[in-house]
This record gives sequence, structure tokens and C-alpha cells, in this order.
Amino acid sequence: MSAGLFTALISLAAIAGFGSGFIGLGGGLLLFPLLLYVPPHLGLDAIDPKTVAALVVSQVFIGGLVGGIAHWRQGHVHQKLTLIAGVTSSAGAFLGGIVSKWASDWLLILLFGIVTLVAGAVMFLPAPSPEKESASPESVAVPSAALSLIAVAVGVVVGLLGAGNFLFVPLLIYVLKIPTRMSIGSSLLIFVVNSFSGFLGKLVTGQIPLVMSVAIVAGASLGALVGERCHRHVSAEVLRYAYAGVIAVVALRIWSTLFGS
Repeated sequence: MSAGLFTALISLAAIAGFGSGFIGLGGGLLLFPLLLYVPPHLGLDAIDPKTVAALVVSQVFIGGLVGGIAHWRQGHVHQKLTLIAGVTSSAGAFLGGIVSKWASDWLLILLFGIVTLVAGAVMFLPAPSPEKESASPESVAVPSAALSLIAVAVGVVVGLLGAGNFLFVPLLIYVLKIPTRMSIGSSLLIFVVNSFSGFLGKLVTGQIPLVMSVAIVAGASLGALVGERCHRHVSAEVLRYAYAGVIAVVALRIWSTLFGS
């Protein structure tokens, strides 16, 4: 791997890590298309979708860990929610990580496009009330059965793509009515659990490129810390709009690729 590509990977991972700390993207929503499309535009070697998926898992794990701990310190993590969703989604992620070995490149891109549409559609549902936005983790009830079903489905997507955790934030906010900051903080630690399972599934099938992963981890760690600090200074409404905007841009880019192929 060239020095130019190594530097580009660090920079792209830092951007994705910022999104992880700032609005709880998990990084995959940003990093997957960045790794897929940016290197060729810079005159660097293209990275195939399966390698991209493997690198995204590494970024999501480290970015989620660094950002999640920072949000925990600010009181934005719901422990029961994190435990239930982390455990149930990890089972799906491990299965998806193994199955991904036999998935075609086109199918992975198509699946990514579908989940961005799902995330965007969910955001048309009503947001939590202002009163609920200010609730403490101890006062927020979690529907365990619904959360488990959502978590398993998202976990399978995560294992297949290395991305998909970004579905948790809109589903928690708009379907389960969990406060915005709590959804973001809790989701980051959920990412740590299920991305490790997806990472393990890809590792045992020989899909993880070590040197590239080192670059991704370095950039993601720095970006996540900066993103969490910025998160503290904006409103919950701004965070939701920023999330919706990122999903819309990425969805347009992915679907333009699919229709153009």
C-alpha cells in the first residue's frame, strides 16, 4: 500500500470518526462511501466493497468506543437499552459477517442503498416531545421486545456491510421515542458490541487487511473525540437535522451509482 493511500485512509477515517462522536453515525454511513469513491478521485488505488466493509467494521468499533465513553461521562447513555441492543445485535452481526464472504459486490452496494432509504423514511415519523428530550436515563422506559427485534435486524446488516449501525439512532428516536442525545450516546456503545462480533466474523474468514485497519483506527479515534466535543454545543433538533442531511446525501450518491451501473 502506498504512503498516499495510507494518509488518505487516516483522513477519511477522521471524518467518519467525527460523525460518530457528533451525531452517532457509527462512522459506517460516512466511511463506506468515502472509501469506495474518494481514493480513485485522488489518483489512488480503488478499494473493493468487501475490503471497504472490513475496514468500516474496524472504524466503527474504535470510533464507537472512544465516542461512547465520552458520551457516558456526559450522562447520555441508557444502560439497559445499551445492554439489550448490544447483545441481540451482536448475534446478528456475527452471522452477517460470515455470510458476507459469499455476497457479491453489487449486492452489498444495493443493501447499503436500501438501508439508507429505510433510515430516511423513519425520520418522517414524529420526534420525541421536548419534555421527553430532557428526561434522565433512569426515567426512560425501554420496550425490550421491540428493541430486540430491531437490534437483531440491524446487526445482520452490520455484519454484512460493516455499516448499518446508523439505523439505530433514527429507529431509537422516531420509533421507540428515546431522547435524541440518549439515542446517540447509547448507540455508540451498542456499535462497540456488535461491530466486534462483525469484525470477528470477518477476521475468521480472512477479510481484514491489517495495515489499512491501523490507518483507519488512528483517524477514527481522533475524529470521534473532536466530534463529541462539538456535540455538546448544539441542540437536539440541530443534531437530528444534521443526521437527516447526511443520510440524504449518502443515499443519493449510492442510488446514483446503482442506477448508473
